[in-house]
Amino acid sequence: MFVDLHLHSCFSDGTQTPEQIAAVAKARGFSLIALADHNTCAGYPALREACGLLGVDCLPGMELDCRYDRYEIHILAYGFRMEEPLLALAGQCRHLLLEMSRDLVLRMEKDHPTLSLEEYDAWDYDPTLGGWKGLHYLLRKGVTQELTEGMALYAAYGCDYTDYPFLSAEEVCRVIRQAGGIPVLAHPCNWFDAGDQEGLRTHLDRLVEAGIGGIECYYPANSPEMTRFCRDYCQRKGLLITAGSDAHGDFQKRLHGVEYYIGAVRVERSQVALHPLQTENSEGEL
Repeated sequence: MFVDLHLHSCFSDGTQTPEQIAAVAKARGFSLIALADHNTCAGYPALREACGLLGVDCLPGMELDCRYDRYEIHILAYGFRMEEPLLALAGQCRHLLLEMSRDLVLRMEKDHPTLSLEEYDAWDYDPTLGGWKGLHYLLRKGVTQELTEGMALYAAYGCDYTDYPFLSAEEVCRVIRQAGGIPVLAHPCNWFDAGDQEGLRTHLDRLVEAGIGGIECYYPANSPEMTRFCRDYCQRKGLLITAGSDAHGDFQKRLHGVEYYIGAVRVERSQVALHPLQTENSEGEL
């Protein structure tokens, strides 16, 4: 049976409800899953209940934005307790993401008179459409013709991740561990080059020093070289080895020739290393 620990629901930017995700995962042969919604774990209770009815194991998870060196990276949190410092950190990250979109609308008003921050603040959208409010507002106002077209405008108007005070990887790892969770580096291929093994090892060493306790070794866009290197590294260091598809339902199903859906990564539970995480609904050890 397969594992997918990186799934996004309509509680962040996916198109599916937690219940729909659990049903699809069950139908496709997955016995262990986790939501990794961006900076929120609000969808987890619904996932846990749905998984319990279907006989699927699940983990509490979340994907947090943070800063490392010159990078804006994502850290996956697993197995944590719902404690206030971690929830507050996630809320802070989510607030910054929301402010990015508000700032974008405000800065674009001079070039697009049809845009209005006041209108934007009062307007709402259907989260099951995927993406986020800023993208939908630009599409609704005719500034963009496709939902994802608006992504490039954030950097163009100085509203990119690096322009906002996201917390450091060290601080995010510290708070995750304080809540009993384990921080895992998400999709290493998004930040680092497997062709530069010395540089990759240096980055991973620094991130382990910062508190990282695992790596998402299996991921749709990870090259075979990245998967092998990260898996070997985790085995040597005694770190978690995780697998995730980064599925968002119908939102961003294909990027740069890579597909992201439940089943894009089909990794058996025997191929990952998740101890000491404890699952919900589990009938045995991980």
